[in-house]
Amino acid sequence: MIKCVKSVVKFSGNIIAAIGLVILCFGLFVLYNEVGLDYQDLYYNSADWLKTLQEYGFIIIGTVIFLIGCTGVHGARQKPKCQKTCLMIYQIGAITFFMICTSLAIFTLLYSNDIFGKECKGTVYFEEIDSQIKLADQLLCSSQCQCYITQETLNLNQKAFAGKNYTTKEDLEIKIKQVQKCPSYQIDQYAASAQVMQAAEKLLHCSGWCNPTKYYIFSDINDNSNEGQSCFKETKYFVESTGKIMGYILLGLGILFGLNVFLVILLCCKKENRNRIDYLMYET
Repeated sequence: MIKCVKSVVKFSGNIIAAIGLVILCFGLFVLYNEVGLDYQDLYYNSADWLKTLQEYGFIIIGTVIFLIGCTGVHGARQKPKCQKTCLMIYQIGAITFFMICTSLAIFTLLYSNDIFGKECKGTVYFEEIDSQIKLADQLLCSSQCQCYITQETLNLNQKAFAGKNYTTKEDLEIKIKQVQKCPSYQIDQYAASAQVMQAAEKLLHCSGWCNPTKYYIFSDINDNSNEGQSCFKETKYFVESTGKIMGYILLGLGILFGLNVFLVILLCCKKENRNRIDYLMYET
């Protein structure tokens, strides 16, 4: 019985350690490649502390989670040193993970279908995104901002660029392929849409918010992977389709960690009973 309990605790500890290791590696990747949200573009002011939190937060959190998992694996071994201390640290970690996973599971399962609603302008924020995209579409490839397109892009989308201010010259020093590079682009004017749409265009291959645009505006105008779907529709589908899957995974992890809370208590009680029996036998 006790061997089975230790095996489950050790298995769960390995899962926690693996999660921590993945987060740690992701944090190192973010730090090394300097990827992620540019908070200065979002808030058009000094936000260096947010950037620092993004870069080092994953590394710190990943390291802590990895160490918690290692304490569980070590505490479940046969007669390890500092077993009580290791199991206590692991118990705290298991309780924390149980609360986080079950809370996130309940939230994703209940609200993943309702986050975006049914209307692309259902919130003030969505209205702002849609209006900013329309302004950006008017700015890019206009008299104020000549865009650069490749000959291949022009051949594929001749109708889309009819009447637009563009160039196909490859010897230009500055090649404007996204609205953020336009001379008259103002960060505060497009703060709500810039980062959201740049990510959506690259990952979901969509354009526009309520209605699709003819080409990408915020990522790369020469990227011809645009599937002609609005980003509201694609983002809503992505969140809904992955929400339930993530919810059930988180629920399973929550149950596993909740079980570990009970098993660690069982391990500690078993050890206490054994020590008490040994003490009584020695006294008699």
